[in-house]
Amino acid sequence: MADVLLAVVIPVFAVIAVGALLARRFDLDVGPITRLAIYGAVPALVFRTLSSMSLELGAIVRLLTGYVVLLLALAALSWVIVRTSPAAARRAFVGSTLFGNAANMMLPISLFAFGEAGLERALLLYVVTALLMFSLGPLLVGRATRPGQAVRTVFGFPVLWAALFGLAAGAMGLELPLGVGRAVGLLADAAVPLVLLSLGVQMSRARALWPSSLNVAAVTIKLVVAPALGYGIGRMVGLGGLDLAALVLVAAMPTAINLAMLAVEFDGDAAQVGRTVLLGTVASLVTLPVVIALLAPLSP
Repeated sequence: MADVLLAVVIPVFAVIAVGALLARRFDLDVGPITRLAIYGAVPALVFRTLSSMSLELGAIVRLLTGYVVLLLALAALSWVIVRTSPAAARRAFVGSTLFGNAANMMLPISLFAFGEAGLERALLLYVVTALLMFSLGPLLVGRATRPGQAVRTVFGFPVLWAALFGLAAGAMGLELPLGVGRAVGLLADAAVPLVLLSLGVQMSRARALWPSSLNVAAVTIKLVVAPALGYGIGRMVGLGGLDLAALVLVAAMPTAINLAMLAVEFDGDAAQVGRTVLLGTVASLVTLPVVIALLAPLSP
């Protein structure tokens, strides 16, 4: 476990800390950095990885099926726990347990822990997480959403098209022209550092009071219950090896900080979501090494 902490988790949190320190020193705006990652570097990484992906269609279907079942189970469990709470608190709690940090943290951790094969699976799960979070997130953590926003978000999200084009290119054996391929490669190589620095800048802006019992409960579900549930569901749908490891790892990610931004944007319970994000991110420094160490036997 000490080796996992030093080789996998500490490098990730070290770059996050650099982003936070630079944000404090130079008063950086997180918006442009996040947009560079989401609209430039990450789509290139998604395309490059999925276009050369070794996973078969059956394995992809099983992995995504397991993920959808996991999300439905978490939603049901969370709703039962907070069914007597006010509506805004219920929605914030459910959203906080559903959407983990599948980009900023899971991509580099998957790469460091399980190599390129782990990154392939992490990117598939990231695409689904991002599409669901930015389309359904405002309904969960906000008070209202603009008409048609979910549809516009899904079809306007570059990661979706990068994934579709990448899968199509891989299936047809297409290769990009040399110059274009090198440009995509340069952007893709920038994705992991950018998402980590972006998370650091976002964390430097976090404002949170002492966590409530709801925050502690949400973090416990997200970091402890969800990985165990992911393992059981993964086995149930026939996952094994790195496929099962990827499902458990995405389940173990702390609540996505972008969810707190959606709560602010759509006038939801931003304080509750923000406290859950901050507490979960800090606590994951302890829980993630345990999860990764337990998943080590699944790696070839």
